[in-house]
Amino acid sequence: MTKKSKIISNTDQVDVRDFDLASPEHRIGALQAIIDNVCKQFERTARQSFHHLLRHPVAFTLEQQDTLKLQEYLQQMPTPSLYREFIVSPHDLHGTIAIDGELLFAMVDLFFGGLAKNQRSRKEMSDTELRLVERFFCVALEQFSNGWHSITNWQSQLTEKNTLRLGNVTQTNQLYQVCHFSMEVAGHKGWLAISLPFAGLDFLRDQQKPIDIDTDPELQARIQSKICQAPMHLTTTLAERRLSLGTVMDLKAGDVIPVELPSEVTVRAGNTALYTARVAENNASLVLQVQSVIKQ
Repeated sequence: MTKKSKIISNTDQVDVRDFDLASPEHRIGALQAIIDNVCKQFERTARQSFHHLLRHPVAFTLEQQDTLKLQEYLQQMPTPSLYREFIVSPHDLHGTIAIDGELLFAMVDLFFGGLAKNQRSRKEMSDTELRLVERFFCVALEQFSNGWHSITNWQSQLTEKNTLRLGNVTQTNQLYQVCHFSMEVAGHKGWLAISLPFAGLDFLRDQQKPIDIDTDPELQARIQSKICQAPMHLTTTLAERRLSLGTVMDLKAGDVIPVELPSEVTVRAGNTALYTARVAENNASLVLQVQSVIKQ
């Protein structure tokens, strides 16, 4: 028995990239869709909660999700800002919630009846104000937890102190799923961000129902639509001319090589012939008019 194998040259692998089954990138898309739904619900309830708390209309909008290493996330966090860590049970998650410092000080001033125009960020906050800041974090965290209740049991609580450190190599290499929100209250614009460790979200895969592609027409249509959007490079040869080596060596700039356009050409995608086509003219441009489809 002779075993046959195809040898693929390096030139055939120009557009081929490795597919690492162990890479978390292949799971990020599915998790983002779940978290996006949670964030949309959080967006609505947080808007109402902060409105009641501050007695001012609050615009609260989900901007985007990012998958970042812990070190990148902490280093990219805008300043001034305050962040707290929280734990989630029963999933043993350790996440962070951060709020724009300038907006936070404005919210404190609004709560006590001010106009949010003084520069509280430059002064040390009183114990009463610090307790109010803690309340802001708790309100946001409570509404974020409510967004998860339709999916899983989710109980979150602020930790007594922050423990994330850039010097810890194990921590800095962890991926975090970061949800970015924008907030606006009484003319003051700012941001809020909630992050969750990507590795700790694996339990969501068990929560998802298996999908049968063969019996799901909606999924088939979506896959078909994505496939049809894949870019294709079509090529064809419009002219060929045989010349002697001596003639080619004698050619110089300005010389003319006479050619004739063929009546019919073959259109290819890579090495696969797809169509026969006629060379035509349309609006002073050369075009290819498909004459027939080549059966594979």
